[in-house]
Amino acid sequence: MKKMKNKNIAIFGSNSHIAKGLIFYYLQEKGYYLHLFSQHPDKVRKFLNSMSKETKPRYFVHSGYRNIMKYSYDMIISCVGAGTLNKHKGDYTKYFTVTEKFDNLALAYLKEISGKTKYICFSSGAIYGGKCSSPAKDNTLNYINVNHVAPSEYYSIVRLNSEAKHRAFKNLNIIDLRVFSYFSRFADLRDGYFITDLMNCILRKKVLLTDRNNIIRDFVHPKDLFMAIKKCESKKMINAAFDISSSKPISKKEILDYFSRESGLKYRVCRVLKNAGATGAKKTYYSKFKRAENIGYRPVFSSMDTIKLESRSLLEDLTGEK
Repeated sequence: MKKMKNKNIAIFGSNSHIAKGLIFYYLQEKGYYLHLFSQHPDKVRKFLNSMSKETKPRYFVHSGYRNIMKYSYDMIISCVGAGTLNKHKGDYTKYFTVTEKFDNLALAYLKEISGKTKYICFSSGAIYGGKCSSPAKDNTLNYINVNHVAPSEYYSIVRLNSEAKHRAFKNLNIIDLRVFSYFSRFADLRDGYFITDLMNCILRKKVLLTDRNNIIRDFVHPKDLFMAIKKCESKKMINAAFDISSSKPISKKEILDYFSRESGLKYRVCRVLKNAGATGAKKTYYSKFKRAENIGYRPVFSSMDTIKLESRSLLEDLTGEK
């Protein structure tokens, strides 16, 4: 019987939160060889050493991106981002420069080396704009006052520009996966999101400060996200954008009630908090645009499932308690 050839997958930004989840699931499946690109290869190797039990690793860690054109890939997955507000510290130029730099690297590979290679780029629900009072739909519009562009709108513009550019390359296999909210056991608790702040308060036995807004979020499970990529991989020719959702969104009150009950979380409601999101305050941030069903994507996990399962693993890893 003829041995099946491994599929070569290049992952840009391999030290990122989303990339770690993808690596975790890829290494549980046979038939793949991973090319892991990162500006922080030592951190990638540390992560791999913490989880990989293989005697013969099915991956290679690249230091930087200078060797991209030397290898053959069936798929390129870009998980590169400018980082959270806590990390880029208000340098919004990185939204533009970092996105453009690595997007052009992937496009150069498709144009110069292999037009058959699929390119999956992680986009964001932020593409719909900052004034989210209802779920995103097929006809949702992004309103931008072009003469008074606010910093909170920069990322939305970046994602819209990137996706429009990708659709213009209609003869190339390019897929934008819009993720609204994401959480996993590999989260960096320094990121400054609501859910990472909450985890920190549980670990340090501190009181969580939160405002009175009962926001709604959609936390896609890392395995569902991995399965969305597998669905894209199975398509012969594809150039499109898809909203990636969980099976059901979750409210902040549901999250607070769960952790108060299960982990003893203490919280205090404040009238106003200073740390507003870098892309604007969004009360309702999830999608009802189901185009992803056209490629067979149907999420298994709800947002509550994601919160429960991944927070349990994260807390066990950090405290050593089962």
